[in-house]
Amino acid sequence: MNKRYIYNKKGNYYNNLKIKNISKLEALILGNRDIIDPQKVKMFINPKIDDLYDPFLLNDMKEAVNLIISILKNNGKIRIFGDYDQDGITSIMTLIDGLLYFTDNISYDIADRFEDGYGISEKMVKKAIDDKVSLVITCDIGITAFDEIKKLRDSGINVILTDHHQVKKEEENEWVNQILPDANCVINPHRLDSNYPFSELCGAGVSFKLMQALFLKTNSDLEYLYSLLEYVAIGTVGDVVDLVDENRILVIEGLKRLNNTDKIAIKALLEQNGWNKKIDSYTLGFILSPLLNSTGRLSSAKEAVSLLMEEDIDKIYEKSSKIVSLNNLRKEKTEKGFEIVDKIVKEEYDNSKILVVYSNKLEESVCGIVAGRIREKYNKPTIILTNSSIDDVIKGSGRSIENYNMFENVGKYKENLESFGGHPMACGLSIKKNKLSELRDFLNKNSNLKDDDFLPIINIDGKIDISKITLEFAYSINKLEPFGKSNPRPIFADKNVKIEKIDLIGKNKDTLKIIFEKNSRRINAIKFNSKDFLEKFSYNNINEFINKKVDIVYYIDINNYLGKDFLQIKLIDMR
Repeated sequence: MNKRYIYNKKGNYYNNLKIKNISKLEALILGNRDIIDPQKVKMFINPKIDDLYDPFLLNDMKEAVNLIISILKNNGKIRIFGDYDQDGITSIMTLIDGLLYFTDNISYDIADRFEDGYGISEKMVKKAIDDKVSLVITCDIGITAFDEIKKLRDSGINVILTDHHQVKKEEENEWVNQILPDANCVINPHRLDSNYPFSELCGAGVSFKLMQALFLKTNSDLEYLYSLLEYVAIGTVGDVVDLVDENRILVIEGLKRLNNTDKIAIKALLEQNGWNKKIDSYTLGFILSPLLNSTGRLSSAKEAVSLLMEEDIDKIYEKSSKIVSLNNLRKEKTEKGFEIVDKIVKEEYDNSKILVVYSNKLEESVCGIVAGRIREKYNKPTIILTNSSIDDVIKGSGRSIENYNMFENVGKYKENLESFGGHPMACGLSIKKNKLSELRDFLNKNSNLKDDDFLPIINIDGKIDISKITLEFAYSINKLEPFGKSNPRPIFADKNVKIEKIDLIGKNKDTLKIIFEKNSRRINAIKFNSKDFLEKFSYNNINEFINKKVDIVYYIDINNYLGKDFLQIKLIDMR
């Protein structure tokens, strides 16, 4: 059972209708997403690269650009420090490719996920000092690296910190102060003193703003600059940041260039992964991002950067093949991990409100993905842990639901944790194994969650009779792409729809195909991964559904077959 809500934002809708050249559909969908400022609406409907914000509105940007120019004039060594996930990888590539326009005296370094953990490692700092680096630029990391940045600065190395994670805060009486590392420049749209118009850039987005400022200051080739958006688009979609405002422009412009890319490494990754269609937000989020992430999860993220920097075609295909194999291995480990944890949940913790599961058969690199899968199945806050490299310490990740602030609630137990970090919807932690039961009991006892909180919520944009939807209407919805966080694909509902035909298709017979009929109009519907979906219905044979009238929630979709577009709907819920 799901909780269904139809948006009731008529005020937003009527406000948006007053804006010039807006359709009723656009007024409704944007109103439902609280996009009502005329300038923001204009940017959404007609996104242009010229609408990107002035990068010099970011704190310390002017000083950072002047410092880079000074280093370039003196042929100083520049080193990039980045994270080991796909946002870190694309951030590094944005900076490297951008700076290669000016110099080849540039290198990069990334911490090892297993040996060093997250962030700037001591080894990275020591190597930069030993190599007599002139400037370190961090990307997607650094905002909490106080000791590491101090060591770099004490050794005479300049540091430009670019990051998009939350700054450390200190509350004093009624004031909230930010605590920033002692870098020469700290560029982060989440700074408390920031006046930048949009705060939800990913790491690659912040890296791009630095390159944008450098290219503008030096009157350099803007077309070269905009080629960097191919990396930025991948990082933005893959990091699940808001796909509105400036991010929408970055992704749209990046997708334009990706579909005509001359970057052979990206082509090779897609080709060897069997993707031969148009590159869209799905390609970025579910094909390219997992491929890049697999290197940091199972090997080293340096392999992904090495591939993206490679110029020899034979080596490109050799390296991309290895990464595709790594990702396939990651999928296998994830599936195996999911099955192990799902069995434990069913046998031991099915009645728990907060799922805290340990297994020594998992790899730490897939704990977060498995936690997400379990959370999705049970719609319960989920923490998955496994063995770490330290004896008697277990380590893992958590994923939450809308009604439970995981960072806040787990944080109440942080004095008993070995390490902890995160945000309301996710966390990472390590804990002594003998405290696991205590943590589980503490979280469940203090959750304050009610049964109703575990029902998935479906927000519906409007009621539309399926007999009235057309292919043209589907095209108009697709103009609102790319869909993602803060701009979800529009969801609609209809009542009293008859099931004329139903079948299970596909290799594993887990794809549900239905022909719905209403007012003498038939429309094809599809539901992927339908096993859990069908479990909520009591039936002996799937044909028992035929001629039943149901209420449905759905997406409007286009199925392209043999070069021709056909209207279909993707089923979300049915009762």
